[in-house]
Amino acid sequence: MAKISKRKFLILILILSTILTSFTPFNLISQAFNQNKLELIPLGNIAGIKLDTKGVLVIGIDENYLKYKDRNIKIGDIIVRIEGKEVNKAQDIEDITNNIKKDFINVTIKRDGKYISENIKLYKNDEDDTYKIGVWVRDKIAGIGTLTCYNPKTKEFYALGHGITDVDTGSIIEVKNGVLYKPEKIGVKKGTSGLPGEIIGDFDKENIMGEFNRNDHFGIKGTMNSKYIWNNLKAIEVGHYYEVKKGDAYILFTDENNRIRKYKIQIKKIFNQNKPKSKSMVVEIVDKNLINYTGGIVQGMSGAPIIQNDKIIGAITHVFVNDPKKGYAIFIDWMLK
Repeated sequence: MAKISKRKFLILILILSTILTSFTPFNLISQAFNQNKLELIPLGNIAGIKLDTKGVLVIGIDENYLKYKDRNIKIGDIIVRIEGKEVNKAQDIEDITNNIKKDFINVTIKRDGKYISENIKLYKNDEDDTYKIGVWVRDKIAGIGTLTCYNPKTKEFYALGHGITDVDTGSIIEVKNGVLYKPEKIGVKKGTSGLPGEIIGDFDKENIMGEFNRNDHFGIKGTMNSKYIWNNLKAIEVGHYYEVKKGDAYILFTDENNRIRKYKIQIKKIFNQNKPKSKSMVVEIVDKNLINYTGGIVQGMSGAPIIQNDKIIGAITHVFVNDPKKGYAIFIDWMLK
């Protein structure tokens, strides 16, 4: 093998480096440079939230069914199919079981993230001659929340900062279809020590702001309708979890006239996190206007964006029941995962 001098070897490396760079797509270089400079539009708008479940959630067992010890179905299970037929509404269960009229039916259940198949014994209600599977289920959820931010490039929104859970089981609801409604009228039941306040509203069900199909421990994500794209609002840079500091910040939230306002808060504590968790910071409302209006953090305020040093860094998630001026917030990084 021919020998190459050290000087020529260095020149070859430089030439090779230049050639490789010249063939690297510019957009990849640009993306690598800007990957930590995502810009989003902070919101603070209140929205009505309604979702249809994916499958139906078992929230209780009928007392008439308790005598069957081998029922093989539990509270928290999600019924997705019966005898191979898809189930998405409570009515689907009644229709399928009474068309089949069997003593046992095959039910596909999602339990702890896994799909299992069970043969479930029915009981017959002699009063109306119908067959029952023996469970109480829920197939719809409705409530109020706050929009956190909007990505003008993807048209996607993020909201809440925590998952939508079932009130009876505490389970994260699996979404088939979800919609946001524009409020017509907003009111507030102020929070006091030991009694959390809440947002009260009337919503125009014909005025759909957006749709979503993602609901996890860190909030909901979906797409805004074309009339709600907020191109007139300024996008600001995302502040990552390692940039957040204790001290002054502010939130955006809807006032009594349904206008977005800034309200001062203090970040009191920051938890050391390098992976997603739902409680990242302790915050305190210090703005007298917001305290007079809501009493502090109230139910329905979850998702209110937090701004610090002109960057969106997180969102309000929970209230301290015994001190409604204080609560938890989540890093925006975790909502965007």
